[in-house]
Amino acid sequence: MAWYEESFGREYLKLYANRNLAEARANIQDIINLLALQNDAPLLDLCCGAGRHLLILYEMGFRQLVGLDLSDELLRVAARELAAENNLPHPPFSLIRGDMRAIPSKNHFAAILSLFTSFGYFEADEENQAVLTTVHNALRPGGVFLMDYVNRDYLISHLVAEDEKLLAGGHILNVRQITDDCRRVEKTTTFSCQGTEHRFHESVRLYSPAEMIERYQIAGFTNIRYYGSVSGQRFSPESKRLILIGEKRKNDD
Repeated sequence: MAWYEESFGREYLKLYANRNLAEARANIQDIINLLALQNDAPLLDLCCGAGRHLLILYEMGFRQLVGLDLSDELLRVAARELAAENNLPHPPFSLIRGDMRAIPSKNHFAAILSLFTSFGYFEADEENQAVLTTVHNALRPGGVFLMDYVNRDYLISHLVAEDEKLLAGGHILNVRQITDDCRRVEKTTTFSCQGTEHRFHESVRLYSPAEMIERYQIAGFTNIRYYGSVSGQRFSPESKRLILIGEKRKNDD
């Protein structure tokens, strides 16, 4: 079984408890400003996880929302949280279990978001390219795709090989390494809580900005630009993040 089919369960949320709604609210507001998003436009959160960004988008007036993720467990959490937050028996929009390489829509979304490094999961470059192709197909002409990705060079030069965190009743140990060819970052997380140990693995393909721009172009995107943060800061070698934006031509169908 691939690592991304095993690692994104309920326990995964405890590892990133610091990724809270306040952070999501600030990031979404920056993204809305950066893309000039209109809240009446259809929007897809690709690899939506437990739905914290969707919750904020709904809070900000977006109603044509869709969340797609491979994890049944995280989607169940998202459904429960979205319904409870809005005092509804069911989530106020669609949550779909699906593979990011096969989005079940064509020429539909005005915007698609890929947040928190949800790209580069697959071993083969062709499979990662398939994600960009299906995103392009799912956008309507003139639609925009924003990817929040890691800055490869910053990660390599500032890699923290090992760190530990203490949680209420738990302990987290992260061990990271860059493969010899510098093409992937591998991370193993051991989460110990109340005498039970859970181990998670993550593996992400590291592309340079130039490689990502080329892959966007291959998928058919135009007007490609990139930044060092979702607030639109200029990208530099010291940027922790690589924010990529591409558009689908208005005459594409």
